[in-house]
Amino acid sequence: MRRMAVNWANLEDFPLSLVLDKLEEHIDHVRFGAVCKNWLSIAKLSHQNHQFRVNIPPMVMIVGNESFNSKRISLHSILSQKHYSIQFPSIKFQVTCAASFGWLSFVHDNGDITLLNPFKYTSIPPISLPPLGSSSSKSLCMVTLSADPITSPNDYDIAAIYDLDHLALKRANQPFWIPILNNPTPRRFSFTDVVFHKGLIVAADLGHRIVSFKLNNLPPDDLNDPNFTYYEKLATTEYYNHIPSQDYCGFVYLVKSLHGDLWLVRRNFEIILNKLSYTIDVYELELDVQNGKLVQINKLDSLGDNILFIGFCGDSFSVPTSCLPNCKKDSIFFLCGNFMEDFGMGIYNVEDGSCQRLSLPLSSELMQYSWIVPQFQWD
Repeated sequence: MRRMAVNWANLEDFPLSLVLDKLEEHIDHVRFGAVCKNWLSIAKLSHQNHQFRVNIPPMVMIVGNESFNSKRISLHSILSQKHYSIQFPSIKFQVTCAASFGWLSFVHDNGDITLLNPFKYTSIPPISLPPLGSSSSKSLCMVTLSADPITSPNDYDIAAIYDLDHLALKRANQPFWIPILNNPTPRRFSFTDVVFHKGLIVAADLGHRIVSFKLNNLPPDDLNDPNFTYYEKLATTEYYNHIPSQDYCGFVYLVKSLHGDLWLVRRNFEIILNKLSYTIDVYELELDVQNGKLVQINKLDSLGDNILFIGFCGDSFSVPTSCLPNCKKDSIFFLCGNFMEDFGMGIYNVEDGSCQRLSLPLSSELMQYSWIVPQFQWD
């Protein structure tokens, strides 16, 4: 008996919804919607009805060299362990790192920087930024945004760490960067992470210090007034008296909890019997939002409903445990590959101190890894 051909494009809504329900990844929903107009309408309806979760875990962005003159960017899902290539207009760049709200920052040969949202590039134009210096842009370490330029096109700020430890700030419509002045003294700042928090710019420093700044309102008629004080350093707080620092070797991150609290995460590693051992401590920072001073620091024994994602460049994230129902409570996902570490990913549990190491596709010193939260266009 001859089989009848199935008209996949005109399947009824119910079977299509069943297929959609089986897709865990946000990016797979987008691929589903790209099949045809009928499938796209079902995907849109599903999201409008909130049938697909709003909060999703970050994916690992992997930037690697395909050849001497070309680079490839792809995403790795920690949910499905699938690998996805990102397709967007060809961009020649030296360095890239994840920014905030799904944006990427690209550094070109001449030092210019481009912000691009690879998930919405067909409808959202890229943002051009000036170089950070004669060669500084090529050593860009991280870029973070105070708000999404899509929803706040004229009301967002940018912070960038470059040259391993320098910090610069920029307003949305400002044509230049504002470097944070750093005196060349033994106690100069070596910035490792920075976040926007309740109107403040808060940075972590290798010297066990928390530094807070605020940006002043721009003059109404001149964005480039040499006599204007564009930022103020409010406070510097040394916290090593509150945190054990003996034999410390590792990294420090700043991450905002689901409730908006500011957490400091300290990832330490050491070699015991020729084996790399990890510990990760999480501290809640209480800051006075008026003067920027660190009022109190408390070590957390539990992360509550938070699962943390920390990495080398770009923002660190907190997502609810419902995003990863098969993951243990109090888990911290971290990317590793500096100094003594092998390249890959680890999952540390704050409650019991256990650590699981996982490999990533194409793990190599030629690869660059960071977390990114995909945000897709449905209109």
